[in-house]
Amino acid sequence: MKIAFGLIAGASLLSVACIREPERPLYTEYRPVLLSRESLEKSITLQSPAKIKSPAKIYFKDNFIFISEQFKGVHIIDNADPKNPVNKGYIGVPGCVDMAIKDDVLYVDNATDLVAVDLSSLSSNQISVSKRIKNAFPELSTPDGRMVPDKYSLESRPKNTVLVEWIK
Repeated sequence: MKIAFGLIAGASLLSVACIREPERPLYTEYRPVLLSRESLEKSITLQSPAKIKSPAKIYFKDNFIFISEQFKGVHIIDNADPKNPVNKGYIGVPGCVDMAIKDDVLYVDNATDLVAVDLSSLSSNQISVSKRIKNAFPELSTPDGRMVPDKYSLESRPKNTVLVEWIK
Protein backbone atom coordinates (compact mmCIF):
# COMPACT_ATOMS: atom_id res chain seq x y z
CA MET A 1 0.00 0.00 0.00
CA LYS A 2 2.80 2.42 0.93
CA ILE A 3 4.64 1.60 -2.28
CA ALA A 4 1.50 2.21 -4.39
CA PHE A 5 0.87 5.55 -2.64
CA GLY A 6 4.50 6.56 -3.20
CA LEU A 7 4.28 5.73 -6.91
CA ILE A 8 1.04 7.69 -7.32
CA ALA A 9 2.43 10.70 -5.42
CA GLY A 10 5.65 10.61 -7.43
CA ALA A 11 3.77 10.40 -10.73
CA SER A 12 1.55 13.30 -9.67
CA LEU A 13 4.55 15.48 -8.87
CA LEU A 14 6.19 14.67 -12.20
CA SER A 15 3.05 15.53 -14.15
CA VAL A 16 2.75 18.89 -12.37
CA ALA A 17 6.44 19.62 -12.94
CA CYS A 18 5.99 19.07 -16.69
CA ILE A 19 3.33 21.78 -17.05
CA ARG A 20 4.95 24.82 -18.67
CA GLU A 21 3.81 28.31 -19.23
CA PRO A 22 3.64 29.32 -22.87
CA GLU A 23 6.96 30.69 -24.07
CA ARG A 24 7.25 34.42 -24.69
CA PRO A 25 8.34 35.41 -28.15
CA LEU A 26 12.08 35.93 -28.31
CA TYR A 27 11.83 39.06 -30.47
CA THR A 28 9.98 42.29 -29.75
CA GLU A 29 6.63 43.05 -31.34
CA TYR A 30 7.45 46.79 -31.34
CA ARG A 31 8.61 48.72 -34.42
CA PRO A 32 11.18 51.50 -34.29
CA VAL A 33 10.38 55.08 -35.30
CA LEU A 34 13.38 56.59 -37.07
CA LEU A 35 14.47 60.15 -37.86
CA SER A 36 17.31 61.19 -40.05
CA ARG A 37 20.27 62.59 -38.11
CA GLU A 38 19.70 65.96 -39.82
CA SER A 39 16.00 66.03 -38.80
CA LEU A 40 16.85 65.00 -35.24
CA GLU A 41 19.25 67.92 -34.88
CA LYS A 42 16.52 70.35 -36.00
CA SER A 43 13.70 68.68 -34.06
CA ILE A 44 13.71 70.66 -30.80
CA THR A 45 11.04 73.33 -31.16
CA LEU A 46 8.84 75.45 -28.93
CA GLN A 47 5.21 74.77 -29.78
CA SER A 48 1.73 75.67 -28.63
CA PRO A 49 0.44 73.96 -25.49
CA ALA A 50 -0.45 70.32 -26.06
CA LYS A 51 -2.60 67.83 -24.18
CA ILE A 52 -0.63 65.68 -21.76
CA LYS A 53 -1.07 62.06 -22.89
CA SER A 54 1.75 59.99 -21.41
CA PRO A 55 3.46 61.92 -18.60
CA ALA A 56 6.77 60.65 -17.33
CA LYS A 57 9.10 62.93 -15.33
CA ILE A 58 8.13 66.11 -13.48
CA TYR A 59 10.46 69.00 -12.67
CA PHE A 60 9.61 72.20 -10.77
CA LYS A 61 11.58 75.44 -11.20
CA ASP A 62 10.72 79.12 -10.70
CA ASN A 63 6.93 78.63 -10.58
CA PHE A 64 7.04 76.45 -13.68
CA ILE A 65 6.32 72.75 -13.83
CA PHE A 66 8.04 70.84 -16.63
CA ILE A 67 6.42 67.50 -17.47
CA SER A 68 8.09 65.16 -19.92
CA GLU A 69 5.95 63.29 -22.43
CA GLN A 70 7.63 59.95 -23.02
CA PHE A 71 9.50 59.92 -26.37
CA LYS A 72 7.82 63.20 -27.44
CA GLY A 73 8.88 66.30 -25.47
CA VAL A 74 8.33 68.54 -22.45
CA HIS A 75 5.17 70.41 -21.37
CA ILE A 76 5.60 73.81 -19.70
CA ILE A 77 3.03 74.66 -17.02
CA ASP A 78 2.96 78.08 -15.31
CA ASN A 79 2.21 77.33 -11.66
CA ALA A 80 2.49 80.88 -10.27
CA ASP A 81 -1.10 80.43 -9.10
CA PRO A 82 -1.25 76.78 -7.96
CA LYS A 83 -5.06 76.90 -7.92
CA ASN A 84 -5.04 77.82 -11.62
CA PRO A 85 -2.05 76.29 -13.43
CA VAL A 86 -1.73 77.41 -17.04
CA ASN A 87 -0.37 75.21 -19.83
CA LYS A 88 2.06 77.68 -21.48
CA GLY A 89 3.74 75.62 -24.14
CA TYR A 90 5.41 72.47 -25.28
CA ILE A 91 8.98 71.74 -26.30
CA GLY A 92 9.05 69.01 -28.93
CA VAL A 93 11.96 66.66 -28.23
CA PRO A 94 11.76 63.35 -30.13
CA GLY A 95 13.22 60.47 -28.13
CA CYS A 96 12.84 62.30 -24.80
CA VAL A 97 12.96 60.04 -21.77
CA ASP A 98 14.65 62.11 -19.06
CA MET A 99 15.33 65.74 -18.21
CA ALA A 100 16.93 68.02 -15.62
CA ILE A 101 17.17 71.78 -15.21
CA LYS A 102 19.98 73.89 -13.83
CA ASP A 103 19.82 77.68 -13.87
CA ASP A 104 18.07 78.50 -17.17
CA VAL A 105 19.16 75.37 -19.01
CA LEU A 106 17.00 72.33 -19.70
CA TYR A 107 19.12 69.20 -20.15
CA VAL A 108 17.20 66.60 -22.09
CA ASP A 109 17.89 63.48 -24.10
CA ASN A 110 17.04 63.82 -27.77
CA ALA A 111 17.16 60.09 -28.58
CA THR A 112 20.89 59.27 -28.24
CA ASP A 113 22.03 62.89 -27.88
CA LEU A 114 22.29 65.03 -24.74
CA VAL A 115 20.98 68.51 -25.48
CA ALA A 116 21.18 71.74 -23.49
CA VAL A 117 18.20 74.00 -24.21
CA ASP A 118 18.51 77.65 -23.18
CA LEU A 119 15.28 78.69 -21.44
CA SER A 120 16.35 82.25 -20.58
CA SER A 121 14.07 83.70 -23.31
CA LEU A 122 11.14 81.42 -22.52
CA SER A 123 9.04 84.39 -21.33
CA SER A 124 9.43 85.79 -24.88
CA ASN A 125 8.32 82.43 -26.31
CA GLN A 126 11.80 81.54 -27.51
CA ILE A 127 14.19 78.69 -26.80
CA SER A 128 17.47 77.70 -28.38
CA VAL A 129 19.73 74.67 -28.33
CA SER A 130 22.97 75.87 -26.78
CA LYS A 131 24.84 72.55 -26.90
CA ARG A 132 24.45 69.05 -28.31
CA ILE A 133 26.57 66.04 -27.43
CA LYS A 134 25.97 63.42 -30.09
CA ASN A 135 25.60 59.76 -29.09
CA ALA A 136 25.92 60.46 -25.36
CA PHE A 137 23.38 57.72 -24.61
CA PRO A 138 22.78 54.21 -25.92
CA GLU A 139 19.91 53.66 -28.31
CA LEU A 140 16.46 53.24 -26.74
CA SER A 141 15.77 49.65 -25.69
CA THR A 142 12.57 47.90 -26.66
CA PRO A 143 9.78 48.52 -24.11
CA ASP A 144 9.27 44.80 -23.55
CA GLY A 145 12.99 44.07 -23.15
CA ARG A 146 12.98 41.53 -25.96
CA MET A 147 15.50 41.20 -28.76
CA VAL A 148 15.40 43.43 -31.84
CA PRO A 149 14.68 41.56 -35.09
CA ASP A 150 17.51 41.72 -37.63
CA LYS A 151 15.41 43.85 -40.00
CA TYR A 152 15.42 46.64 -37.35
CA SER A 153 19.05 46.30 -36.32
CA LEU A 154 21.38 49.27 -36.69
CA GLU A 155 23.11 47.55 -39.60
CA SER A 156 19.82 47.01 -41.49
CA ARG A 157 18.45 50.54 -41.13
CA PRO A 158 19.01 53.43 -43.54
CA LYS A 159 22.30 55.24 -42.94
CA ASN A 160 22.27 58.36 -40.74
CA THR A 161 19.02 57.50 -38.95
CA VAL A 162 18.35 57.59 -35.23
CA LEU A 163 15.75 55.59 -33.31
CA VAL A 164 13.46 57.99 -31.38
CA GLU A 165 10.61 55.74 -30.27
CA TRP A 166 9.18 52.21 -30.29
CA ILE A 167 5.54 51.68 -31.25
CA LYS A 168 3.38 48.56 -31.16
